[in-house]
Amino acid sequence: MEEMTLKKAIATAMETGMIMLQNGAETYRVEETINRMISSKTNSPVEVFVMSTGIIVGAHINGEPYTTVSRVPSIGLDLETIARANSFSRIFSQGDMTQEETEIILGELRSPPKFSKPIRYAFSGMAGGFFVLMFGGSFVEFVLAYLASSITVFSMDKLTVRKLNFFVKNILGGLISALLSIFMVFMVSGLSMAADFNTVIIGPLMTLVPGVSLTNGIRDLISGELIAGTTKMMEALFIAIALAFGVGIVLQGIIAFI
Repeated sequence: MEEMTLKKAIATAMETGMIMLQNGAETYRVEETINRMISSKTNSPVEVFVMSTGIIVGAHINGEPYTTVSRVPSIGLDLETIARANSFSRIFSQGDMTQEETEIILGELRSPPKFSKPIRYAFSGMAGGFFVLMFGGSFVEFVLAYLASSITVFSMDKLTVRKLNFFVKNILGGLISALLSIFMVFMVSGLSMAADFNTVIIGPLMTLVPGVSLTNGIRDLISGELIAGTTKMMEALFIAIALAFGVGIVLQGIIAFI
């Protein structure tokens, strides 16, 4: 295979892996995807090393070693984008795509379709509200958790735009969740409606709990990716600590005030 053709294949595989990693894919899955795409274009050995924040690929081109490194900033979680990238990698590996088709699909993966913000906030509210029902909450508590969850996700979006440190951002997220829950319970108590803020606060907090990061960390550990798995589990742990810290500030403030 010509040198430029193989380099293009490596660049395509790297970008596909970056897209998957940015959107929350497990590191072992990203390694398998990149390895499969490059190996389909060359018989030479391919080495792929993926971490939570970077990708290193090594291959041989005309007998000479070739290595490329890319740092990968995290974007968030998008399972649909991961699935599309995975499907693209398999079609690419079969050799049935032209360079133009490859660029078109990569462009779509770079800018995947997104739900509108109102829909996102509405369903985030539903997620938080139904968690409250799962824990035995009343209909009033469901409605309060719905509102608190929607506003919390909206607030976290605003904090994300400001590019705050992830630990500080999650402290503020826990603080906002607690303040909203207590404020709403206080408001409905004036209307003679019973609601427990300990139950209501479950909703907005559950929209912030890093369940996917923890699950991916465990899956990476099981797959033998010890560094990546430990990193993701530590990230999930620190997010949980930050959320607890934010809630604790509010509760301690209320206790001191009372």
